[in-house]
Amino acid sequence: MAQRRKYVTWGGALLGGLLLAISAHAQVTQEFHRTVSLAANGRVSLDNVNGNVEITGWSRNEVQIDAVKQARDQQRLDEAQIEVESGSDYVKIHTQYPHDHNNNNPASVRYTLHVPQNARLDQISLVNGSLTVQKVEGELDAKLVNGKAHISDLSGEASISSVNGGIEANYASLNNVREIKLKSVNGSIELGLPGSPNAEVKASTVNGSIKSDFPLTVQGSFSGRNLSGTLGSGGTRIEMSNVNGSMHIGSGRGSL
Repeated sequence: MAQRRKYVTWGGALLGGLLLAISAHAQVTQEFHRTVSLAANGRVSLDNVNGNVEITGWSRNEVQIDAVKQARDQQRLDEAQIEVESGSDYVKIHTQYPHDHNNNNPASVRYTLHVPQNARLDQISLVNGSLTVQKVEGELDAKLVNGKAHISDLSGEASISSVNGGIEANYASLNNVREIKLKSVNGSIELGLPGSPNAEVKASTVNGSIKSDFPLTVQGSFSGRNLSGTLGSGGTRIEMSNVNGSMHIGSGRGSL
């Protein structure tokens, strides 16, 4: 009987340890949903510290904001506040943490937005998280610190930068696009263009290669690290720069 009690005691201790381990890694979540009106070509801005962001264009003149907050406990979850400021021609979304916040494990917020197709994505700023944008025809200004950018179906001007993460930007059309700027420090850059593009290209890299699938008329000498040239009859100004990573201009989607 003593032997049996010993097994039961050990079994209880093991179960308790497993429950504590599960509890330590448990997550609490909370959903956020809001829809606000916005002019067809209004501005949308968003800044987020921790969490991925996905933005899709649609035919409605409104912005639908769906978010999921996640944290290790309720206090950290409550500390992260989603603030939305809006007017007839703008929507600003901000993830707010306490000013005296020194927590090493803050809550994360994952955003999913639907915006008017012609909306201008102005100052999309992410610290730790990737950005996905599709079917948006307006201008795009995005800055990432730690995360990749996957942008598709573009037809407006774009300025996209990432410190640690690659950039993939695919254009459906270059009509009415004056300028495209892509910049990365650590990560590859893939630029997809429609067939027979007309553009002026300037590209430079410190540690990496530069490739183009389209016939490119090079201006001056091509060193392999710096390139100036013309696609087709010229037109859209394309500037690409990188420190550690390759750069590729092609058609269709790349892969990061």
